[in-house]
Amino acid sequence: MQRSFFIPVVSVLVAVFQVDLVVAQNREVPLDPAGFVTKYNTEFEGVGPKVYVLPAPRTKEEMLTDTFAEILSFQDSIQQAMVYQRLIADFKSTNNEGLVKKIVNPLPKDELGWNTVIETNIQQENHGIAYGLLNEYASQSLSIEQINRAIALLESALQQANKQENTRDRGIIQSNLSALLIYSKNFMEAGNYEEAYYQQAVKDKSIVEQAESLVKIAKIQAQDKDFNSAENTIIRKAIPLFNRSKHYEGKLLAWQELASIYQMQNKHTEAQWFLIQARDLAETKNFPNELAEIEYMLASSKIIQKNYSVAKKELDRANNLARKENNKLLQLAIVEKLGRINMIQRNIDDAAENLEHYWALRTELF
Repeated sequence: MQRSFFIPVVSVLVAVFQVDLVVAQNREVPLDPAGFVTKYNTEFEGVGPKVYVLPAPRTKEEMLTDTFAEILSFQDSIQQAMVYQRLIADFKSTNNEGLVKKIVNPLPKDELGWNTVIETNIQQENHGIAYGLLNEYASQSLSIEQINRAIALLESALQQANKQENTRDRGIIQSNLSALLIYSKNFMEAGNYEEAYYQQAVKDKSIVEQAESLVKIAKIQAQDKDFNSAENTIIRKAIPLFNRSKHYEGKLLAWQELASIYQMQNKHTEAQWFLIQARDLAETKNFPNELAEIEYMLASSKIIQKNYSVAKKELDRANNLARKENNKLLQLAIVEKLGRINMIQRNIDDAAENLEHYWALRTELF
């Protein structure tokens, strides 16, 4: 009798405990663990789950991480544009530029006008005016990114210069051709033109032009992966000539080119050593226009070495200098790198601000 009474009591207690356990489990496991669903019908009995649990919204950091990953490939376009900007700035005018602009005033504004005035002077055998016009037209073509046309015009200019005994202008045209061919990655032909320009500079005993030509020859050697020759060409040949002539800006640019050659080899300690020499010279001799790029190059090497704190300071200095000289392409490259450093350092708001500035500049420039 006592046994039969005990069994139902135990059964009731077990049932109560199971109900309490289920209730407790329901309380402990919410329908939406992320906590973003605030309104749903708990009495829903239709087909499907009581609530569809969606992933939590992406965080600001996650969205920025994805965006910086997406824009990584555009770094090459920025660097290419910076090289092109330098190419335009370094384009040389012939010595008779003033005479050409005096005779042909105003200069033509369209392709037909240029072709007409050039052809007229060629037919009249005004070779000096013809090559001067062709060089000027090549410069204008380069400024509107018509580089193939610029190369063809310079080749025609060289033909006209060869008909006249003006070795200095012929050398200038050869140097311009070399620069454009380097950009177009036609290194063998570029080397031939630059070597001819160098030999002419030797004959003319022009120390500065010899040194500048040697730096370009080193650049061609580096593109051909002959790094040892490239380094020696600058260190043992070009730099001593710049020292003799006291041409400090040329020496500054030679050090930058040498640093670039070391960066190509992933030798960032050596690159920074020469960049520091260049920076000191730029500050001492007051060449502010080169300082921004030097600081940027220093920071780029620091980033590779994961020295982010120092790189950030150098990028900040570069950015201030680039703003002063209104170099927006360099600003674009700088803010992109600043954004990446801020992401690494988890400075999310600063990275977002960098990205906003990046898009504003990129939209304006591209």
